[in-house]
Amino acid sequence: MNVAKKLLASFLLLFVGCSITFAQAIRVNGIVTDKSEGSPLIGASVMIPGTTVGTITDENGKFTLEVPANSELEVSYIGYTTITVRAAQTLNITLQEDQDFLDEVVVTGYMTEKKADLTGSVSVVKMKDVATVPTGNVMTALQGRVAGMNITTDGTPGGNSDTRVRGITTFNNSGPLYVIDGIMTRSSLNTIVQSNDIESIQVLKDAASAAIYGAQAAGGVIIITTKRAQEGKIKVDFNASLTAQTYATGIPLLNTQQWGEVYWQAYKYDYGTTPTGDIVYGSGETPVPQQFYYDANGIKIRVGDTDWQKEIYQTSLMQKYNVNMSKGEKNHVASLSLTYMDQKGLIRNTDYNSFSTRMMNEFRFLDNRLKIGENFSVTRVLQHTKPSGIEEEVLAQHPAIPLYDENGGYAGGYVGKLGDKPNMIRLTDNIANDKHETWRLFGNAYVDITPIKNFTLRTSLGVNYSSGYNSTFVPRWVEGARSNNENSLTVSHSNSLNWVWTNTANYNLRTGNHSAQFLLGHEVKRDNSNSFSGTGTNLGIEDLDYRYLAVAEGTKTVTNSSNFYSMISYFGKITYSYAGKYLASATVRRDASSRFGAKNNFGVFPSFSLGWRISEEPFMAFSKGWLSDLKLRGSYGINGNDQITDNATYNLYSIDLNNGSYNLNGDNKTLEAGTRRTRLGNEYLRWEETTQTNFGLDAGFLNNRLNFSADYFNKDTDGMLYAPSVAAVVGEGSTQYQNCAGMNNRGFEFVLNWRNTRGEFSYEVDLNLAHYDNKITYLPEEIYYTFGCGDGATITNVGRPYGSWLGYRADGLYRTQDEVDKYNSTYTVSYGRPGVGRLRWADVNGDGSITSSDREVLGSDNPKLSGGLNLSASYKGFDLSVFFNGMVRDAYNNSKYYTDLFQNWTGNHSTRLLRALDAWKVYEKTGVYDCDIPALTTNTRNREGSTTNSWQVENGSYIKLKTVTLGYSLPASLLETVKLRQARFYLQAQNVFCLTRYTGADPEGLGYVYPMPRTFTGGITIGF
Repeated sequence: MNVAKKLLASFLLLFVGCSITFAQAIRVNGIVTDKSEGSPLIGASVMIPGTTVGTITDENGKFTLEVPANSELEVSYIGYTTITVRAAQTLNITLQEDQDFLDEVVVTGYMTEKKADLTGSVSVVKMKDVATVPTGNVMTALQGRVAGMNITTDGTPGGNSDTRVRGITTFNNSGPLYVIDGIMTRSSLNTIVQSNDIESIQVLKDAASAAIYGAQAAGGVIIITTKRAQEGKIKVDFNASLTAQTYATGIPLLNTQQWGEVYWQAYKYDYGTTPTGDIVYGSGETPVPQQFYYDANGIKIRVGDTDWQKEIYQTSLMQKYNVNMSKGEKNHVASLSLTYMDQKGLIRNTDYNSFSTRMMNEFRFLDNRLKIGENFSVTRVLQHTKPSGIEEEVLAQHPAIPLYDENGGYAGGYVGKLGDKPNMIRLTDNIANDKHETWRLFGNAYVDITPIKNFTLRTSLGVNYSSGYNSTFVPRWVEGARSNNENSLTVSHSNSLNWVWTNTANYNLRTGNHSAQFLLGHEVKRDNSNSFSGTGTNLGIEDLDYRYLAVAEGTKTVTNSSNFYSMISYFGKITYSYAGKYLASATVRRDASSRFGAKNNFGVFPSFSLGWRISEEPFMAFSKGWLSDLKLRGSYGINGNDQITDNATYNLYSIDLNNGSYNLNGDNKTLEAGTRRTRLGNEYLRWEETTQTNFGLDAGFLNNRLNFSADYFNKDTDGMLYAPSVAAVVGEGSTQYQNCAGMNNRGFEFVLNWRNTRGEFSYEVDLNLAHYDNKITYLPEEIYYTFGCGDGATITNVGRPYGSWLGYRADGLYRTQDEVDKYNSTYTVSYGRPGVGRLRWADVNGDGSITSSDREVLGSDNPKLSGGLNLSASYKGFDLSVFFNGMVRDAYNNSKYYTDLFQNWTGNHSTRLLRALDAWKVYEKTGVYDCDIPALTTNTRNREGSTTNSWQVENGSYIKLKTVTLGYSLPASLLETVKLRQARFYLQAQNVFCLTRYTGADPEGLGYVYPMPRTFTGGITIGF
């Protein structure tokens, strides 16, 4: 009763108070202007704090609002400092531009620059959009978020990624250089840095911005800066997430009965009758699965009905925890971060487990004129990797094969009838106790000295050390008609030490309208790696506790290798700005590498760029009300690439008993080890050089609520490093690395951003699009017409994209027997065999016959257009983010080999084959084959699946709802009550749906790759 009285009293007091207050309401008439220019601000927000009462200014910067007397009004505008004023009948409000917004800086290599003064093409990643994405590799979360950066990823635990900045640049490694806190690496980021530890990511795309890294920058540069402690109170941030991963990209497969019905029809197509005495389906007009398909040597295997996708792929969990502690004082700042991640894989018995810690300290002396610090991370990763090729085996395995035989052993195929594919339960059991462990130490120690104002000397020693241990055991096994009677154990250990010593001098000059920044630097880099591997067979005991080479009773072999690489560099950079509107930058770097011969050891990589902020010109004064910024920029520069083997300049020789043996005793029994040459050296070998031109336009409108950026680039790679094949008559071991090929990439990039705030509601739209064309510009004579990628399915010709598909053009299907007869009477067919429902091969060269000369270039999977769209909004404590990414391209669907071609008949084919079965039934009634899938057959005489052809080239374009995140942050009043600095809870879904016409598993990851899971995550972030 007392509680009810108190509530009633409170309600009455609130009612009376509100009545009195609103009875004293006043009408406010005001104008909001820019303090420096005096121009009106359109769309500025005027609100009573903590309420929804408010309005926005009109095109003249004016507003009218009725509010209670003595109210406080909060006035805000994007790019300006928010202020609070007391309500009055007339208000003239001026807002000051937010210097933090105008002076936003980005890291561009050994220095920082104001974003407004950039003349190169640099993209800045918004970490708030990707920090909570559950992954062990932050690069996988950036897919589609940066214009011109394409990231190929899959569902491998820990996060695999292959990154390309502005396309493929070389036959060698086209990946970017990663620079983490000043330390250069090309290692996978999942063992180096965690997304929770990252403060910012910048992508340097053109030559002008990346040229400071010279010989290593042709593939672009990605600069990652980790979080640093700030002066102030002790801070503790805790992040935790739990993710459920589900298999969502499967292809519907035939069950055992359906497979039999399709087989029966295919057999009738070829022979006019149904099979007799089949080991799985018996005889008769309809297939009937038998009790056993294999009964010999005491092993009985029942006919099963196995969905191999369901057995191998599983719903799995991923958990990730991070705690970051920091403390800052005037003379010392320090932080410690701990991250634990455990991810079970979609594929049975695969996983990824990591623990990492990052430690940062900085000591400051002499009023911050001397700084000594360190920033190191230690990571330990333990993982179980998938059996090689298992994604393809899932499609290829027959559904009639069960998991186990009648004795509890692994069931296997009856070779010659149900194929020779392995039992995937056995494969995944075999890897369950393998061990793949990696330790990595990554970081640097540095000293900063500022002897005079604006002049800084810095020396930094960075270390990247990794140690890997692998133990792989193949046990004895029996699987139906197959067996392995000799087990084997392979143990390997490797370590690598990469260190870089960097010394820089940086001077900032500002006088009047002139400002400049000067950088000089010297750098020494050295990499050294060693590996050791041993294999032993016939271990007497297979128990896990006895899996050591010492107990191997059979053959034992060992191998050992080492690699060494060093580089010395000198570099300098000047940036200049006059009155903030005329901008210029020039860079030069000189590198010498041990990978190149003495004749061309040094390479020089210059660049320059210009910028013009047109919006700052007096003649643009008329645009101040709507144009915030307009900048033209252009750049030209040369980058290099040294990603080849460490010993390319040397003659190489091999010592062995098989190919280089000599009989020196004359008894034809004793062989002495001999030596043979395996490759010629080339002392004239030099760097690959990529020359790039870039033109850009940046524009901001309506006080930077609307921002637009466009770039055009042209990249030419010259002197590409490659070892072309030579004719056998030249002699053994005559291949040689040469500077012998050229490539061009050119394209466009567009970025559009809109952001706005209306009271407590704010929203943002980010769109990026990119297009590029790739082509080969030069090849040496030896391989001018024949250079491919080694798989017979692709070819690289001058004027064509790298890795284009080469094959036959499929000109539809034969629909009637008349079409078959007409084709046979017109063409001499040496490739394929025409028939109703079969693919028709085009006579491309018009010579009246179908031969290998009719193969043509069918295209490539290079993206024609790629992009991403991020929609985000927040209201009070709620925030919502929806991210789409997509691509326009062609795709070679090699899974059609199993899903649409029954003649490869030992596979677990797609239910799409049932369409072909129905179409053949229609043909038998109408004489017309009405289907886009070839008719069912058991032979390969028309060779649909035996070579590359246009029928397998599909539209691989897609739009994918990549990420949806809904979060809620506790309000400040509640945070104060519970003594927290911040608290946010969120739910997230990844790979929600995909819109595509591609008929394979997933257009995002072509081929047989580790499936990309659909994930559902719940997480929490708490700050003390």
